[in-house]
Amino acid sequence: MNEECESSKQEEEISMREMEELKKCKSDPASRIPKVISMVSDLQKVVANSDGTDHSSFVDREVVQAIMEQIMINSNGQDTESNMQSAYQYLQRKLQYFYKMLEDQCKKVPNDARQLRYCKYITKFASHFGKEWCMVAGSTTEGTRLRSNMNEGDFDYLIISGVSIPTDALEHRQDLPCFVHVRGDKIQHSFSHNLVDGKYLHSRILKEVDREAFKILRGLFQVFTMPFDSKGKDSHNVDFNREAKPGMCKEHYVGFQLVGEDAENINMRKQDTDLRATNNYFQSVMDSSDLSPSMKSLLTNLLSILAETEPNDESSTAMGQTFGGLIEGAIFDSAIDNPTSFQPKRTKQSTEENDRNCIEDSSSKKVCRVKFNYKSSKDFIAAFPLEGKLKCLEEWRLRILTSDKVLWPSLEIVEKICQSEMYVVAKPAIVKPSADIDFCLGFNQAELILASDLSSDQRLCVLLLKALQKGYLKHYSSLLTTFHWKTAFYHQCGQIDPDLFDRHSTILLALESVLSYMIECLDRRYLKHYFLESNLIAHITETEANEIREKIKEIIADPEAALQVYFDMNKECERSKQEEEISMKEMEEMKKRRNDPSNKKPADNIISMMTDLQKVATSNDSKLTKAIIDTLYLVIEEETDIPFVRPNTTEKQCSLNELLAHVTSYSTTNFSSRNEKKKALEDLKANAFASVLSSLPSK
Repeated sequence: MNEECESSKQEEEISMREMEELKKCKSDPASRIPKVISMVSDLQKVVANSDGTDHSSFVDREVVQAIMEQIMINSNGQDTESNMQSAYQYLQRKLQYFYKMLEDQCKKVPNDARQLRYCKYITKFASHFGKEWCMVAGSTTEGTRLRSNMNEGDFDYLIISGVSIPTDALEHRQDLPCFVHVRGDKIQHSFSHNLVDGKYLHSRILKEVDREAFKILRGLFQVFTMPFDSKGKDSHNVDFNREAKPGMCKEHYVGFQLVGEDAENINMRKQDTDLRATNNYFQSVMDSSDLSPSMKSLLTNLLSILAETEPNDESSTAMGQTFGGLIEGAIFDSAIDNPTSFQPKRTKQSTEENDRNCIEDSSSKKVCRVKFNYKSSKDFIAAFPLEGKLKCLEEWRLRILTSDKVLWPSLEIVEKICQSEMYVVAKPAIVKPSADIDFCLGFNQAELILASDLSSDQRLCVLLLKALQKGYLKHYSSLLTTFHWKTAFYHQCGQIDPDLFDRHSTILLALESVLSYMIECLDRRYLKHYFLESNLIAHITETEANEIREKIKEIIADPEAALQVYFDMNKECERSKQEEEISMKEMEEMKKRRNDPSNKKPADNIISMMTDLQKVATSNDSKLTKAIIDTLYLVIEEETDIPFVRPNTTEKQCSLNELLAHVTSYSTTNFSSRNEKKKALEDLKANAFASVLSSLPSK
C-alpha cells in the first residue's frame, strides 16, 4: 500500500459543504481572520490561567503573526501564505479605517465650545442672586460623542438648583440603592408643595423646573428651550420638546418634511414676521406686566443690544430663528411711516381654515410619517446638589485604594471624584417605580473626571462599543443604553492591563473583554453600578437577556462584520432620508408656532422671565441691572470682536446726537476701500455699544 501511494495519488470523498468552505477561503482570505483572532483570544486565556498572572499585554501582533505563520507552514503552499498575509493586511486596514471614522465623528465642533460658553454666561448671570448654575455634561464633554449621518448625538445640560439636599435626607431603596426618596421634613428649604405621604419631596419640583427651586434658571429655561422652526438654504428644520425620564429632551430635525397624504394636507409654510403686530403685542404685554418703568427700559435696551450682536444671517443661530422676529419687532418704531421696513400683515384666514380642517380630518389619526436628513437633541436635566458625603462613595474609594488588582483609575482621579459634587435627579426607578417620589443619584461630575483619565486608545474602545450599540445592537439600544456599556467598560478598565487597548494590535481583545463581561452580567441579570452596589439591568427580562447575549456572542465571533453594520447604516442614511412617526399633537403645536406672525409665545416667555427676575431682585432693579451688564460684558467680549468703551470709565461717552451724526456720516460716505468701510463700521458699533450700555441705569 505504501509503495502504491508513492507511485500514485490517493483518492477519497469530500462533502459538498467542505468544498464550499474551501471555495470561500480561497475567494475571501479575510474570512479566516475571525478564527485567527479567536485563537489569539483562547491563547491569551490559557496563558493567563497557567500561572494566575495576566499576560494579556504580551498577546499582540507578533502572536497573531506567529499563529498565521504556523497555519501557512501546515498549509505547505505559497498561495496560502500570500492569501493569509493579504487577509491580515486587509483586516488591519479595514479596522484602522473604522477607528479613523469613529474618531472623526467624535471630533469637537465649534458648537461644542459655544454651548460651554452659553452655560458660562448663564452661570455668570445667576451668580449675582444665589448658587444656581448650569453645565454641559455627558458624552460631549467626555469626548465620546458620535456625530453620524443617522444622529448628531445630544448635548446634556445639567440645571442645578441653589437648594441643597442633605445626604441624611435620602432614603435609598433597598433593592435598588441608586434610587432614593427625599425626606422633605429633613431639608432646610421649605417648599409650598405638599409632601407626599406627609414626608417625601415631590419629583415634579425637578421635572417642571419649579420656580421655588430655580428662582433664576426657571425663566431662562423656558426661554431657551422654546422649540423653533427654521428654513435653511435647502430644507426646513424643526424642533419638538419631549418628556424624558430624567428631564426634558428637545429634538432637532434637519431636512424635515411630511410623507404621503400628510404632505398634501398640512400647510408647512411659516408665516413671515409682522413687525408692527409684533411690536404692538410686545408693548401691550409689557405695559400690562408688573415690570417697573426702569425694568421696561432695561428690557428694551437689552433687545437693542441683542439686535446688534446677532449675526447678519440670523438664520444661522437658534437665537436668530427663535427670537429674531421678536427682537426686530420689539425695537421697531411703529411711529415711523416706513412701509419697506416691515412685512405687511398677511391674510391668515385661508391658511388657518385649511389647518383647522386638517386637524379635524386627522382627529382619528394619532400619528403622521415624516422624513428627515438627520437629527440631534438637547437633554435638559434639573438637579438638586447634595450636601455631605455619600457613604457609597467612600466605600468605592476604599475598595479602589486597598485593592492590588485594580489598575485604573489613578489615585489622583479617585481623590478628585470624592471631592466632586453629587446630585439627585427626578427619574422613576427601573422596576416598581413610584414616579411621584422617585429620584436617582447623579454622578455627572464624577463621570467627567473618570473620562478625563482615559487614554486615547481606551476612549477609542468606548467609541467601538457605542458603534456596536447604535448599529449591530440597535434593536436593544433602549434596554442596554450607552450608559450601561460605559459602566461595563469602566468595570473592565480596572481589570485590564492598559497596554491591551493598543489600537495597532490588541484593542479587539480589550473590546472582547468588555463584551464577555456584559455576557456574564446578562447571565446573572445583574450589572453593578460603577460607584455603588445597585443593579442597573433589573428591568431586563430573562428572554431579553438571552437574546442580547446571543447577539453579543455573534459580535465576539466576528467583530469586524458587526462593526460594519454601523458604517453601512451611515452610508444608507447618506443615500436616503430617514423616516419616523410624529404624533398629531406635536404637529398641531408646530402649526401654532408657524401661524404666529406676531411672536406671541416668545414675547410672553421673555416678559415672564423678566418679571421673575425682578421678584428675585426684591424690587432692587440695580442688582438685576448689574447682573445683566456684567453678563453682557462677558458675552460681547467672547462673541464679538467689537471694541467698546465700558460705562463709568474716564473716557468720553458718545451722546445720542453724536451717535446719530456718526450713523449719518457712515450712510452717506463713499469709502475708497472695503477696509476703510470696515474700520468705519467697527467704530460705529463701538460707539453704539458705549451709548446703549451707558444708558442702562446702574443705581
